[in-house]
Amino acid sequence: MAVEHGLSPATTRVAAQRLLAWLPVGPAAMLGDSAPGLLAALRGHGMSIQTGATGADAAAGIIVLTRSDVLDDAVARLQTLLADFSGPVCLVVSGAAAQAGDRAFWEAAVIQAEWRKHPLNERVAPYGELDRVSGLVMLAFERVPSAAVAVYPLQALVEERDLHTDMTREPGRRSDAHMTRYAQAAQFIRPGDRVIDVACGLGYGSYQLAHDSQAGSFTGVDASEFAVEYATVNFAAVSPIPMRFAVGDAQDLTGMADESADFAVSVETLEHLPEPDRLLAELHRVLSPAGRVYASVPNDWSDETGEDPNPFHFHVYDWERLVAQFTRNGFEIEKAWLQDAGGGQKRSLSARSMLEIDPVAGPACDGEWLLVLARKRTAAVAVDDDPLASVRALLLDGRRDDAVALLEVEQTAGTPLRSARALAMAAILAAADGRADIAESHWRSVQTHARQALADPVTEAQASALLGIAVAQGAAGSELPPGAVYRQWLDHPVALDSMFCAVQTMSGDVDDRAITAGPVDGAEHINMGARDVRQLIEAKDWLDAKYHQHLQQIAELEQYVAELEQARHWLDGQYHGLTAELKRLNDAVKPSADNPPG
Repeated sequence: MAVEHGLSPATTRVAAQRLLAWLPVGPAAMLGDSAPGLLAALRGHGMSIQTGATGADAAAGIIVLTRSDVLDDAVARLQTLLADFSGPVCLVVSGAAAQAGDRAFWEAAVIQAEWRKHPLNERVAPYGELDRVSGLVMLAFERVPSAAVAVYPLQALVEERDLHTDMTREPGRRSDAHMTRYAQAAQFIRPGDRVIDVACGLGYGSYQLAHDSQAGSFTGVDASEFAVEYATVNFAAVSPIPMRFAVGDAQDLTGMADESADFAVSVETLEHLPEPDRLLAELHRVLSPAGRVYASVPNDWSDETGEDPNPFHFHVYDWERLVAQFTRNGFEIEKAWLQDAGGGQKRSLSARSMLEIDPVAGPACDGEWLLVLARKRTAAVAVDDDPLASVRALLLDGRRDDAVALLEVEQTAGTPLRSARALAMAAILAAADGRADIAESHWRSVQTHARQALADPVTEAQASALLGIAVAQGAAGSELPPGAVYRQWLDHPVALDSMFCAVQTMSGDVDDRAITAGPVDGAEHINMGARDVRQLIEAKDWLDAKYHQHLQQIAELEQYVAELEQARHWLDGQYHGLTAELKRLNDAVKPSADNPPG
C-alpha cells in the first residue's frame, strides 16, 4: 500500500531546481497539497510565491499533489485548481500520488481540461530522465487559447489523429519523443536566424522553437489546409516571435527565394515523401551559406517483408541511406543521435533516451529513430585566401609567440569580420595560456567588430556567430575554470572550427564526444572516449537482453504460480472431501449408548 507523505528532501531539491529554470517573471501561486520545503526553497531563491489564494493574479502556478486519494476525482479536482489561472502551470506530483498514477495519467487529466503541454516543458521534465527518476512527476502546461478551443476542441483532434497530431495535447511517450526533438533543435538556432519548418504539421514544433531560441522569424509549410489553419489559430496568434504558416509542397519550395532561410527543421518528413531528394535539394537552395538542417527519420522500421508497415511511409531508412541522401544533395552531417521512446512497434520496452553518436562511423547499436544536424557543404578555402592560415601553420609548428604576433597585425589589417575573427582567435589562445584579463579584453573587441560586420549581408551569418560567442564569454567573466577553453569548442564548434580548421569528427578511441542529457539550460555534459561509449552501448544491449529474459522468466513463474494455485484448490477440495468421508465412516462404526458392545 502506498504511504501518504509529501516531498522528500531529495525530491524537493530536484523540483526546486527545475522550477527555477522554468518559472516566468512575476509572482507565482502554489496550490494543492502542502509542500513547505519546496515553498521555502523557492522563496529562498528570491521567488515571490503565494499560498492560500487562487491563481487569478499570478503569473504562473504550481500545483502540488502528494496524496493517493486524489486519483478518485483527479480530473474534477485539477479543473478546480486550474480554474483561475491564465498563465502557465506546473504540476508537481510526488509521494503516494506519483505511485498511484503514472505520467501519462496526469498528462491526460490536465489535457482533458483544454490545457496543453508548455513549450518549455523539457526544463521541468528532461527527456532522458523520465524513465530514470521515480517518485516525482513534473509537467508544465499552458491554456489552449480560447479562440482556438472554440474552433478546435480536443474532440476535433481525436477525429484527425491518424493524419495530424498536436503533441502538446497528446499524452504519452510518443508525444515526449516528438517534443524533445524540437527542444534539442533549438540549441542550434543562432540569434536572428530565419527558421523554416518544412512539413510542419499542426505547428507545435515551430511554437516550441520560438519559446526556446532567439530566432528572428518562423515560416511553417505543410500540404494540409487543416494543419495550416490549426497552426495559425493555435500557435502563430500567440507566438513570441513572428510566425506564419502557409500551404505548400515540401518537395517544391519555389515560393521561397534563394538563401532566404538560415535554419530548417524537418522532423519525421523524409519517409513520407515520394521524392525526398527534392526536399533536400530545395533546402540547399533556400538556406544561406552557413545554413543548417535538423531532421529525423524512423530507423529501419521494416517488417519481415522488408517494408515499413506504416501505410503513410514511402521509404525505409537506415544510417547509410540517410547519410547518402544528405551527401548527394550538398550537406555534411555535423551531429547525429539515436533516439528511443518505447511503447511503439519497434523496441517497445526501451526506456526514453537520446544518445549522441559518431557522425562519421554511425550508430553502434539499434534505436527507434535517427536524428541529424547537417550543414551546407561549401568549397574549401584556399590557403592564400584565408588570412588565418598562416597563424594556424605557426601554431602547428609550435611557434606560438609568432602566431600571437601575427594575430595582432590581423586585428587591424582588414574588414570588421577579419578583425573579429583574429581577435576571437587571440582571445582563445590567451585563455589557454591562463591570461584571463587579456582574453576578456579581446572578447569585448570582438563584440565591437562583429556588430560592425552585421551590416554586410555577406558576412552577417559569420558575424552573428562570433557575436554570440563574444557575448557569452563576456557574461562568463574573467574566471577560467578547468576545461573552460574546451567548453568553448563544445558550445560553438562551427564558428571556432572555421578559424582553427580542427577535425570535428571522432576518428579513434582517443577522441572525446559529449553526451548531453537534461534540460536545455544548464544541460549536463559527460565526456567519454569512443571505447567507453561502445562499452556503454554493449552494456545497455546486455541489460536489455537480461531485462527481456527476466520478463520471460517472470511470465513463466506467474504461469507456474497460477498452476500451483489451481493444484492447491484441487488438493483443498480432495482434503475436505476425504475429511468428510472419514467423519461419515467414523460415525457409522461408532457404538451407540443404547447398544453397548457384547
